Amino acid sequence: MGKILLTGATGRLGSHVLAALLSRKEKVRAIVRPGSSAKLPRGVERFSWDLSSDPLPYTAFVGVDRAIHLAGLVGGQPERELMLSNAVATRNFVSSCPQKLSKLVVASSISIYGEYKGQLVDEEFEPMTESPYGKSKLAAEGEVRAHRRGIPTALLRFGMIYGPLFEEGYFDVFRFLKKGKMRIFGDGQNRIPLVHVDDAVRAVLLALDAHLISCHEYNIVGEEAPTQEELLAMAAKSLRVPAPTRHSSMLFVQSAHAMGSLLSELGMAHPLPFDAENIRQLALDRAYSTNRARRELGYRAKVKLAAGIKQMVREYRAKAKPEDRAPPAKKAGRAKLNAKIKWKGVIFRE
Repeated sequence: MGKILLTGATGRLGSHVLAALLSRKEKVRAIVRPGSSAKLPRGVERFSWDLSSDPLPYTAFVGVDRAIHLAGLVGGQPERELMLSNAVATRNFVSSCPQKLSKLVVASSISIYGEYKGQLVDEEFEPMTESPYGKSKLAAEGEVRAHRRGIPTALLRFGMIYGPLFEEGYFDVFRFLKKGKMRIFGDGQNRIPLVHVDDAVRAVLLALDAHLISCHEYNIVGEEAPTQEELLAMAAKSLRVPAPTRHSSMLFVQSAHAMGSLLSELGMAHPLPFDAENIRQLALDRAYSTNRARRELGYRAKVKLAAGIKQMVREYRAKAKPEDRAPPAKKAGRAKLNAKIKWKGVIFRE
């Protein structure tokens, strides 16, 4: 077998995928941004290139027979940056791939769908995303279809990945729970599509090995579809603190976020630990079918949600600051708003 060309090898998902590839004794060439100080494991070839600027040269593919594209930007970044890092970079990567490649695996996102409240969404549903991030990933999928030139391709639409290295957002949830400041957004009955990073990696490897003859999209989420309220209760149980019971209307949350963002930009408050995209992801009711991934890739999530949450709580306790480990102090009185907003919310990032 030839080498695998991998983008995003130093990222959260990419580093897990790289470790899995090396455990299979695969030879890997990793595309890394010029000037990056990120280290790669011994034996991994380093190829410096900025995909957001130019297509890859042919030398990047010498000895390569498969490619995995995981690099990209997530969250509530400016739309122009999202399009550059997701859509443009994907076009530059896929348009460079020689037709001799036997397989192309590309990371996408369930964000491309938007919300089909109350429905179980499969790959035949029409994408109707409204978020800048979702639009950038949808545009990236379009670039793959336009430039793959017959290479068998798997577009993996990942749910909200959690697990080791995916600390951002989740640890903030734990921190709010520990301090007794957690609130439930809306009625809390919306379903949240999580997938453990181990299952995400498994999906990449299965797609790499599958017999594909065209370009197919695959939803990659966990077996369970917990509601926001159930998920917070599960995390609270692992932290050994009371589950949140207070609710905040989405109108209040969105208004407070807008005010907090303005104060932060004016230098009158600390930057908020989450953004509008985080709020949107938490508030949506979303559930997805993985039947196609089961049939064609043999994918089935193996990590149970309770075990995955306990794993993250253990990491949080090991890495938390001393003040975050201590029990919440008793309040001396009603706090006043002095150009600051104390948030009682949560974050989840895809």
